[in-house]
Amino acid sequence: MLVDCDNFFVSCERIFQPFLKNRPVVVLSNNDGCVVARSYEAKALNIPMCCPFFKIEKLFKSQNGIALSSNYELYADISKRVMSFLQYHFQHIEVYSIDEAFIRLPDNQNFAETAAFVRNEILRQIGISVSIGIAKSKTLAKIAGTMAKRKPADKWQILTDSAAIDHRLSELKAIDVWGVGKRCADRLNFLGIFTALELKNAPLKMLRGNFGLPMEKTALELNGTPCLTLEHDEAQQTIITSRSFEYEIKDLERLKQIIAEFTDQACLRLRQQNASAGGIITMLQTNRFHHDAPQYNNQILINLPHHSNYTAAFITAAHKGLEQIFRPQYAYKRAGIMLVDINNRNNLPNFFDSPGTVEKEQKLMSAVDELNRKLGKKTLFFAAQAAGVKHYIKRQFRSQSFTTSWDDLPLVK
Repeated sequence: MLVDCDNFFVSCERIFQPFLKNRPVVVLSNNDGCVVARSYEAKALNIPMCCPFFKIEKLFKSQNGIALSSNYELYADISKRVMSFLQYHFQHIEVYSIDEAFIRLPDNQNFAETAAFVRNEILRQIGISVSIGIAKSKTLAKIAGTMAKRKPADKWQILTDSAAIDHRLSELKAIDVWGVGKRCADRLNFLGIFTALELKNAPLKMLRGNFGLPMEKTALELNGTPCLTLEHDEAQQTIITSRSFEYEIKDLERLKQIIAEFTDQACLRLRQQNASAGGIITMLQTNRFHHDAPQYNNQILINLPHHSNYTAAFITAAHKGLEQIFRPQYAYKRAGIMLVDINNRNNLPNFFDSPGTVEKEQKLMSAVDELNRKLGKKTLFFAAQAAGVKHYIKRQFRSQSFTTSWDDLPLVK
């Protein structure tokens, strides 16, 4: 079973802002650049995905449309609520993305009742509409989920009947099958395979010889043979935090504040997965769209003396790297950091580690994390970050953090 939230970013905004319902709504990317989410009403206006907002702004607003800046804190919190609901009710679940999850169901389960329960309860308890696709494999469940999204009412689709599967696959282009990209689709077309049904019936030996094992698995999945098992959450091997800025920055101290902010966010994620890292990469980039201006793009790795998840150590290392790659003659449009060499923090410590120091660092960060969780983000932070540093990203139309900030709690009158 695939559970897929409908127009997720827009749906999150509508929970706390009812006036957005039945109106064209789009959510914009960082710096209010491109459209990254659309309501059904916006899709009806043929607003393309990922199009620059300035190109459609006049038309969109003339149709009573509302544009909102991305509110990632809100979306992450609502996603956590949806996934927690699914994890409470089902044993075998894979969180595939911020708004999708695969669930393995027993064959003897009543699929229609299960789908109705999940959809109705998530809508009642959280306020998010979901579409549900049920089939014998992940690929077919993806196809069933797309069919469910197009239904006006009961937005679930059970795709287990062979005739119904073949009929749907005959209407579906090969390029629209999950896991088939444009390059593979062009090669499939060259071999005379244009539809998903033709891909399903293609000789497996030929597919493996021309495309390798992944395409063979896709064909088997279309035949109802599960080849893509549920994947369990694993610790990330790298953690990246990077952003493009609203305006170009030349000041080193300003960049240090931004890098410190990125590092704090990444180290929090590192501690949340109960891990430690051995080094940090600092990255800088000029505006690649300014073709007349001189370009500069560089990064550097700074290794720590021992594995850690102590934010201060990584901020110091990131600043050291930044000073080495910074060139004052350039204006920078993007920066970022990457934590690397990530291990489980329960590994045996390095021989040269000081147990007392490591224990002290861990207790300090645990206290900081707990206070920030209870009292709000950045209740405590390192001085290198500087309060209010986030305004380097343009989010002019951002809604309130209704569920993650005491100051933004909605008022009921």
